[in-house]
Amino acid sequence: MTPPFEYSVVDPTQRRDLALFVALSLMGGGAFPAVETALSYMPPLLIAAFRFDLAGVFLLGYAIMTTDSWRPSTRGDLLAIVGGGALFFPFGQGIWYIGQALTTSALSGLMASLIPLLTAAWSWVLIPEDRVTRESLVGLGIGFVGVLLTLVPGATSLVNQGAVGKLVIFVSAIGTALGSVLIRRAENGISTPAVTAWSMLLGAGLMHAFSPVIGESPADVTVNATVVLALGYLTVASTALAYVIYFILIDRRSAVETNLIHYLFPVVAIVAGYVLFGEALPSLALVGFVLIAAGFGVLKRRTIVAELVN
Repeated sequence: MTPPFEYSVVDPTQRRDLALFVALSLMGGGAFPAVETALSYMPPLLIAAFRFDLAGVFLLGYAIMTTDSWRPSTRGDLLAIVGGGALFFPFGQGIWYIGQALTTSALSGLMASLIPLLTAAWSWVLIPEDRVTRESLVGLGIGFVGVLLTLVPGATSLVNQGAVGKLVIFVSAIGTALGSVLIRRAENGISTPAVTAWSMLLGAGLMHAFSPVIGESPADVTVNATVVLALGYLTVASTALAYVIYFILIDRRSAVETNLIHYLFPVVAIVAGYVLFGEALPSLALVGFVLIAAGFGVLKRRTIVAELVN
């Protein structure tokens, strides 16, 4: 297994992984403004449920056509599917959308940088071989300070809307990180698209079941060209394609390293939030983002230096 954060620039596999990493950052970061658009026409949990209904069916069909190993049959298969379907998707998407409805797409994207830190914590407990080095812990620590700074602005009281949204997203990030570590830990035998598809369908079913519990109804959905385009982007680009790339990377890299992608989501989310919705972040939050980026630089220093030299 390749040690976390260690790369060899002469290996073409490393370069492909880096290209996938960049593509995923664009797809995933673009999901935040797409969700912000859809929230004007649909309740948050229903957005996530419909998104993964469609993407799950698409990916399962793709898995059936491209591989014979699409049926779950082992304990490892089930653990990977449950890790994704009961934790990664419901927490990382459904509950996250509820939190974003109480904040902004820019802040939601910025809080995604919590996930690498929480993943490192879960990996320390559950996957000893993925434990980061002391130098990498410094980078994670710098990023954590930056995240704390992003949580302070706007939280003038512990019960205001912004603070509640941040708390919901924080809980969502904990579940997302745990789900990704469980997927990494599971020794499944079915293909990556199949694991992704079954996880999406399980997660969508759970979100549909929970949606009416929190007062959501299909009657609250407004169908028009805008919401169709937003859901189309979420389903195809930010889900069907993005999650296949994500699980390919998590198969080849540690959960901690793969989840560094969440350090890049804020860049796309902040730019898109400003251009599309006129959203701006307080200066303290921007300072926090600089620290998050600095922490990312420490974690990926070998790759960055090697690429610049090469």
